[in-house]
Amino acid sequence: MSGQIIRYGNFVFPVSSIQGIIAALNSLSCVILVFIDFKKGSKLAMGIMALSILAALNPIIGSHNLAPLPSVVTSLVSFITVLIIYSFYKKSTINSLTDFITGLPNRRYYVKYANQQLEARKNFILACIEIEDFKNINDVYGIQAGDYLLKEIAPKLKSMLGKDEMLFKITGGIFAMILDENNYPEEKLKLIIRSEVMTLPPKHGEDPTIKKTCNVSLAAGIVHINQDYDKERNASGILRYAEMALAEARKSEEQKICFYDDSLLNSDFEQKEAEFLIKDAMAHDWFFLVYQPQYITEGKKLRGFETLIRCRKPDGSIVSPAMFIPAAEKTNLITEIDDYVLRRAMTEMKPVLEASGNSFVVSINVSAKNIATENFAQKINQLIEEIQFPAENLEIEITEYSFAESRDITIDNILTLRTLGVQIALDDFGTGYTSIAQLMKLPVSLLKIDKSLIDELESDPVMSDMVDSIIYMGHIMDCEVISEGVENENQLEILKDHKCDFIQGFVRGKPLPYEEAKALLN
Repeated sequence: MSGQIIRYGNFVFPVSSIQGIIAALNSLSCVILVFIDFKKGSKLAMGIMALSILAALNPIIGSHNLAPLPSVVTSLVSFITVLIIYSFYKKSTINSLTDFITGLPNRRYYVKYANQQLEARKNFILACIEIEDFKNINDVYGIQAGDYLLKEIAPKLKSMLGKDEMLFKITGGIFAMILDENNYPEEKLKLIIRSEVMTLPPKHGEDPTIKKTCNVSLAAGIVHINQDYDKERNASGILRYAEMALAEARKSEEQKICFYDDSLLNSDFEQKEAEFLIKDAMAHDWFFLVYQPQYITEGKKLRGFETLIRCRKPDGSIVSPAMFIPAAEKTNLITEIDDYVLRRAMTEMKPVLEASGNSFVVSINVSAKNIATENFAQKINQLIEEIQFPAENLEIEITEYSFAESRDITIDNILTLRTLGVQIALDDFGTGYTSIAQLMKLPVSLLKIDKSLIDELESDPVMSDMVDSIIYMGHIMDCEVISEGVENENQLEILKDHKCDFIQGFVRGKPLPYEEAKALLN
C-alpha cells in the first residue's frame, strides 16, 4: 500500500505523502481544538492523536515498512504539543483563580462557585469577613506587614471550615466564606471574629530583637441564602448584600457580626443617593454658604460667624445638610466638602474682614477625618498664604470625636495651627467622651456647649448647674465659652448669670446668606 502512487495528470503522488499531509492537517485540527476549549478540546485532541499514532504504527509493526514513520513522528510531536498547551492553560487557569498571597481561591473562583450553588438552588450562608483598618495597617506598617497578616489569618479562617465549605480571598483585607447552614455557622463566626495582638516581622535592616505588634480585629456581614431568598440570585448580588451587613457590623463595639436585612438595603440606597447628590453639587456648584452670627453675651456686639454649608438644586429646592453630611462622613467626600467650605468662606470673607478692620472671627467646621490627616495644617497654611486671610481671624471647629483616632496627628495639627495664630474651637462639648484630664491637655481656645444641653437649661436645675460647671471649667483652662442653640431670652439670662462669654442661636439671629451677613456688619 505504501509503495503505491496516485497519478493526477502529469503529477505523481506517493500514498505515504498523502498520509503525511493528512497527519499534518489532523495535528493542526487538534491544536485548534485545544485553543477552542482547553479542557474538553484537549481530551478530544489527545484521543485523536493517540488513535492516529496507533493507526500509523500498525503497518510498521505488521509489515516492517517504515514509509508511514513521518506520519507517526508528526502525530507524536502534535500529541506532545497538545499536552504542553494543555498544561500551560491549566496552570494559567489555576493562577487566575487563586490569590497569589494566600493561595486561596480568589474572587473569580468565588463568582463561579457561588453561581453554581445558586443555580443548584442550594441553601447556604455567605459570610463576608474583613480585617478592619487593613488599609491603615498597610500605610503605617508597610505592604509586607499587610501580606504577612493575610498569610497568618487565612489558615486560621480555613481551619474553621467543614466539609463542602469554602473560603475565598476577595480583595484587600476581605474574605468570603460559604458555610453550611446546618453546621452552626454563627457559632463558628463568633469564634473567628475576635481581636488579637499579632507580632509583625521586622523590615529589612530593622533590629529583629525589637518586637513590633499590631492589633488585628475582624468583622463579618452575613447573608442567609435559602428557598425564601428573593433578592438577586447571583454571586455579585449576594456579596453586595453581605458587604452591606459588614458595613453595619463595623459599627458594633462588641460582637462585630451582622445579618443582612432589607433595612440595610434602604440605608445603602440612601447613602448612594446622597453621594451622587454631593458629586453633582460639587460639579455644578449647587453648594453655597450661610453665616450664623455669634454675639458677646452681654450686649449685642458681634463676635463673628459660624460658616454653614447648604445645597440648592436647580429646581430651587434646598437640601438640608442632615441629608448629605452623614453620608459624606462615611466616605472621603467629607474632606472635599471641608476643603470647599474652607476655601469659599475665606475667599468670601476676606474683603469683608478688610472693610471691618479685621474685627470678627470666621469659624469653620472641620471633620474628624480631615484634621487627622498629616498634611491638614500645611493645607490650611497654604490657603491662608494664597488668599492672604488673617490667621488670627480664622477659627477651626472640631469635635471631641476628632481625638478618637489618630489622636497624636490631630494634636500635632492643632498645635501647628495655634502656632500660625489660628483659633481652635471644641464643638458639641458635653456630648462626647473626653475626660477632664484629657481636656486640660487639649490646645483649644474655645469651648462650644452643645444645643442639647441648652434646650433643658430652663426646665432642669441639674442641667443648669452642669452648664455652669462647663463654663467655669472652660475659664479655668483659659478658654472662652460659647453656647449654641440659644432660642429665647430666659436661656440668654441664665447664660449671662453663668458668665458665658458668647452665644449663638435664634434669639439673636438665624443663619444669613452672604450678602445679609455683610449688611449686618454695617
